[in-house]
Formats: sequence, structure tokens, C-alpha cells
Amino acid sequence: MTSLAEFIQTKREKLGFSLYGFADKTGISIEFLEELESGRELFLSVSQRQKLARVLKCSPSEIKKYEREYEFQVISDDTIDNIKSQILNHKTNLKCPICGEPLITRIAKMYDLEDNLVLQPKAHCTKCVFQIKD
Repeated sequence: MTSLAEFIQTKREKLGFSLYGFADKTGISIEFLEELESGRELFLSVSQRQKLARVLKCSPSEIKKYEREYEFQVISDDTIDNIKSQILNHKTNLKCPICGEPLITRIAKMYDLEDNLVLQPKAHCTKCVFQIKD
């Protein structure tokens, strides 16, 4: 079965768009499109799907059939806090609490209003919808 990434990239290339031209035409950031075509983004918002469909000359439902099916599961705050702590302690090989697949992790460096460094743990699953953004 074709993946969402393959579908988008194939349609884009058949229409002769570079990734930069495609970003300009859809109004979607180049960074998001790179994530989409690399397979790291598996879901689209309604507005993203509509913008892509308009430029790719297909229906939003045609794109939607390539997106991953998912069910939301509630993960306990303790589990999330534990994963965040492990990320901040540079632990590797963390597994998704939903499906057990590897987590892609990073530490975002931000600054608060008083210019103090704040380290923010981030993670997303390689296979399902689990992510830590905040």
C-alpha cells in the first residue's frame, strides 16, 4: 500500500512542483511538507488536507485514505512526566507508551520572559499518534 508520504510526493512531482514551489502554492510551510514527505507526519488537519487537495487536483477524501487510522488513548500524567524526565536525562531508546515502538526525542531550548534558559522535552512516536509537544 502506498503511504501518505509517497502519495503526496508522487502527485507533486507529476504536476512538476519543486518542494519550494509546492509550499508556496499550498501556503503550507516547507518544514511541514518536508516532514510529510519524509513520512514523519502521518496526519493532516482538515485545512491542510484541503490545501493539498486543491493544488494536487484531487479530493480531500483521496488524501485522507492514506493517512493513518488512530484511536486516542489517555496516558497518565505520571507516565508522561517519566518520559519527559528520561528525555531531559538523555536516556535513549525510549518506547512509545501506546504501541511500544521507538520514540523520536529531542530537547528544545527556549527562553522565558526573563531570558532564562528553559529546556523542553519533546517526543513523537515513529508509528502512532503519541507525542509530547508542551
